[in-house]
This record gives sequence, C-alpha cells and structure tokens, in this order.
Amino acid sequence: MIRKNERLLRSAVALSYIGSSYECNICNFQMSKFITLENGNKLCPKCGSLPRTRRLWSLIEKEIEGKEILHFSPSKSMTTRIKKANVKKYVTTDYEDEFEADEKYDIQEIDLPNSSFDIILCYHVLEHIPDDRKAMGELYRILRPDGICYLQTPFKDGEIYEDDNITTPEKRLEHFGQDDHLRVYSPIGLKLRLEKVGFEVEIVNYKTELDNRMGLNQEETILKAKKSK
Repeated sequence: MIRKNERLLRSAVALSYIGSSYECNICNFQMSKFITLENGNKLCPKCGSLPRTRRLWSLIEKEIEGKEILHFSPSKSMTTRIKKANVKKYVTTDYEDEFEADEKYDIQEIDLPNSSFDIILCYHVLEHIPDDRKAMGELYRILRPDGICYLQTPFKDGEIYEDDNITTPEKRLEHFGQDDHLRVYSPIGLKLRLEKVGFEVEIVNYKTELDNRMGLNQEETILKAKKSK
C-alpha cells in the first residue's frame, strides 16, 4: 500500500519544503532544504533521490540519448528520470525483489546475448555477490564495444577486505558494515578486478563544496569501466 501511494505521499510531504535554495536534478523540485538522513545523506523530499543518484544522473544525462541501458537494482527516482529521457531501450533488473524492475537477472549468470547494451548502471550491487569476479565477467560480456559500465560500492582505503569464514549477518554487519555485504572494496582493488576481466577502468573522485545546491556528498568515488573495441 505504501509503495503504491508513495508518489502521492511524497508530493504531500514536499509541500512543506518548497523554496529556492536547493534543487533536485532528478525531479527538478526546488526546495528550502533537503531531508538529512542519519548518515548525513541529503534526501529529496519529493522523489526520494539520494546524493549518489543525483551525481550519477549529472554524469550520464548527456550520454544516454539513443542508447540501450541496463540498470541493476534501480531506484524509483532514477528509473522515472531515465524513462523520460530519449533513450532507445531501458531495462531494469533486481534479483532480490527489493526494487521494482522489469527483469530478475542473476548478475553471476546473466541470461542475455553478448554485447547487448551500451551502458550498464551497477551501483551498490557487487558487495552482495558471492562470485563477484564472475559477475564482472558477465558485465563485460553483455556490454557492447566502447560501452561503459558505471559502478559504485562502499569503499575503504587499502586493499579489498573479505573473508569467506564470515557468514552470519551479525558478523557481516560488524566486519563489512551491513549484514548482507560480503566484502568491502577499495577503489584500486575493484579497479584491478575489473581490469582482469578486460575492462579499461577510470577511478573518478569528486569533491564538492559543503553547501552545494544539489545536495551532493562532499566526497564521492565512481568507477567508469569501458569495454574497448
């Protein structure tokens, strides 16, 4: 019931946030302030977008015209925005039924032909996957030559931290920060794993002023993995 009426409820809540100091680039809502979550993230009161979603849209909005896109675990706000864009094809997928999606692909064995998409969006997915190397290989396989896969996970400094002996939700929460996470990547560690399956990878680090208009995080890291010809 809540999911069904989410848009109506958000529109009602957003009325008390109307202003001109800030703006969500996903739904174009102008507001007096964002909703600040416990972790410091700024939530759009109207569409529910997070800072990482708004940053991602700012990166891809000029690149997706006429493209075919596959989106893993899509937020509703981003799905709504991309569907309004001039894309050739947009497919959403979520294996665990946590998000509304078109398909239910297992990222470790994606039931799609080689070279199926121009752009893949894979945010906060790989840290949940038992065989992440196989998943990366599948992402490379279904991406077209010169295509780009945008990836993000929680990151740490140093090397990737994982331990197959850590299996309980309690221990995973303690060691990996969430009870269904299987590892914590470092940007360089994830880059190296992606390169081993064939990707050319760029680590992009962003630094933004504290009081920025779009409510972006001050620091954020995104990986752009390209499939060369």
